Amino acid sequence: MNLPDMLEFITIGFKADRFKTFMSSLGIIIGVLSIVVMLSVGQGLYSGVFSEFKDFNLDIVEVSPGRDSDQDDPFAIRATEEPAKLTDKDVDALNGIVGVKKAAPGTEAMAVISFRSKNSSANLMGISPEKEPELMGRVAVGRFLQDSDYKAAVIGQGVAEDLFRMKISPGNKIRLYVNERYMDFKVVGILDKKNKISLANFDPNMDMYITHKAMKELQEDKNYYYDRIEVTVEDPSQAEAVAKRIQTDLKRYHKDEAFSAVTFRSMLASLENILYMVQVALGGISAISLIVGGIGISNVMMLTVKERIREIGVMKSLGATTGIIRRQYLLEAALLGVVSSLIGIILGSLISLSIASLASLPSALTLQAIAIGFLFGALTTTIAGAYPASRAARLDPIEALRAE
Repeated sequence: MNLPDMLEFITIGFKADRFKTFMSSLGIIIGVLSIVVMLSVGQGLYSGVFSEFKDFNLDIVEVSPGRDSDQDDPFAIRATEEPAKLTDKDVDALNGIVGVKKAAPGTEAMAVISFRSKNSSANLMGISPEKEPELMGRVAVGRFLQDSDYKAAVIGQGVAEDLFRMKISPGNKIRLYVNERYMDFKVVGILDKKNKISLANFDPNMDMYITHKAMKELQEDKNYYYDRIEVTVEDPSQAEAVAKRIQTDLKRYHKDEAFSAVTFRSMLASLENILYMVQVALGGISAISLIVGGIGISNVMMLTVKERIREIGVMKSLGATTGIIRRQYLLEAALLGVVSSLIGIILGSLISLSIASLASLPSALTLQAIAIGFLFGALTTTIAGAYPASRAARLDPIEALRAE
């Protein structure tokens, strides 16, 4: 029996019992559908998360107090040490480390902003203007801060346009309250709009900036310490090495104080590992459903052999060899798997695109997900049909013809 005859014979068998054929393929369809959806959603989640952080500078090392400086676990908190108090001495030390381009200190506080007798709140940051070229380049209206500014402020577009009924423009006066103290500031510039980092619930358009001199006066703190120091390295590929140098050098000034020197690259690497594990877990879950479908097909094929014992006996009496019988039943299982896999891929693709649209994730339906789903489906059914095919081929033709 040649291949076209086998295919015709198999097709007739499928049509003769459509319900059994459908139930046989349902498990594989669901399994392949699950693989395509899980892998696509996992990849979409992966791409979506990293697209949120695409604007992060990988050449930055953030030095901050209160966290352990252990290189193996930069996020661990060591309760036995007090938070380090970062000052200009630390800024000078950082600027002297090999590989450091500049060190920009910053402080942060939640402030109440009053404008035309209306109050709201926004994030207030104290900065060194000459060390913030990126912010300077974002000025859309007016000018940026100067080191000599005392009661001047630059605000984000969200603060200017969204907090009050009237827009705040350069030249307007605002009053800022921090810890029950207040100062009046003149708005000298407004920054352009920047995309919101939704996963971190952080909107850079709601920030306000003043000089450290003004922040110190507003907080009325004799001992003015920085909340963080952002260190820009000369070579982004050497950020981790520079972070280690920072940890070593600053430890001389903060022997019994906790601080951290963390790179954005290391943060993203940890996040990447987590997302990869999520992808593997999702793929494993969908593979289990596919294996269950393969077991179902194996059971159906066993029943098919039992139902067609007389048919096998007739075929053998007409000259069909053991190899022909084995190939026919193996081909039947493989054909069922291929067709079921294609249906599962089509349905899985539609569901994946729908989920991506509803969840506002990048569409991540890749050829890799489709190929893995197809191969898993086809191989699972072929393997599942191997034993039933061998059992059918080993049947004795005389005993088969005697069967009821």
